Amino acid sequence: ELLRGSDMRCIELMRMFGEAYVHLCTHFRHKLWLLDSRHVSVEEKMTMFLTIIGHNEHYVVIKRMFQHFSQTIHKDFHEVLATMMSFAREMIVSSTFDPNPDSPGVTSVSQWSVSVEPTWHHVCLLVCFSGIHDICITALINFCGRGKGKCYQNVLGICDFNMIFTFVYAGWEGVSHDSRVLIEVIAELSNNFPFPPSKYYLCDATYINTQEFMAPYCNVRYWLGDFRHKRAMTKEEKFNHAYSKLRNVIERAYGVLKARFSILDKMTPYPFNVYMNVVIACFVVNNFIRKENINNELFA
Repeated sequence: ELLRGSDMRCIELMRMFGEAYVHLCTHFRHKLWLLDSRHVSVEEKMTMFLTIIGHNEHYVVIKRMFQHFSQTIHKDFHEVLATMMSFAREMIVSSTFDPNPDSPGVTSVSQWSVSVEPTWHHVCLLVCFSGIHDICITALINFCGRGKGKCYQNVLGICDFNMIFTFVYAGWEGVSHDSRVLIEVIAELSNNFPFPPSKYYLCDATYINTQEFMAPYCNVRYWLGDFRHKRAMTKEEKFNHAYSKLRNVIERAYGVLKARFSILDKMTPYPFNVYMNVVIACFVVNNFIRKENINNELFA
């Protein structure tokens, strides 16, 4: 019934067009990640999962919407969440920067392209979401001692100029400085941090300039709004202005992510490992939507 209606109903409920939703369910069936159970189909399992992460709904609301027992909803939610970790290996991969993502024949998933001399058109974007900023990801918990009843999680993410996330590290519990999270992620070899050959990551002023990470000039105008009424004058300001326009891509990417999945704002109580996997699942579904529909209005 949902698929026979307008696409707006699918977008409102599942955050994607009906065609993309069908492709998603078909892929999970083909991979044998999800199977029909006695009373719940793969499509219904996926719909319940997408509704929960897209609207931050409680099980009791989903129970009324889909007419299933709470135990069934709980089981199916965690089943889909577990399979999303396998799907993440396909969706969150290194990709090549393409200045014209709408051009025909463009593939979103490919290996790093190597250039001899890195330029402004050969950089990728990096930012670390931390609890000390207003873009942190929080969860409500039932006990005190973690920031007045809230559990903070630092999420390190890398995206390319197509606004597709190519690396995500979640699970750093508590409030930490951005650079500390980055250093620890790089130091742990099992994280497989993707160092770009002959390229740079753009990072904000909380990081320092190193061989593969490019930060703006300190104590110089930096944000795009700072240049609206007075153009850049010095070479440092011109650099920061060009830098800020490029790095604005990841600000938009995270803005789309949080607008699409309200569960990232104030997550209902889960064990921390589930809390971490839900965050990764949001990145995975976001990448899938982007690759399925490069012209999605939220990315415009």
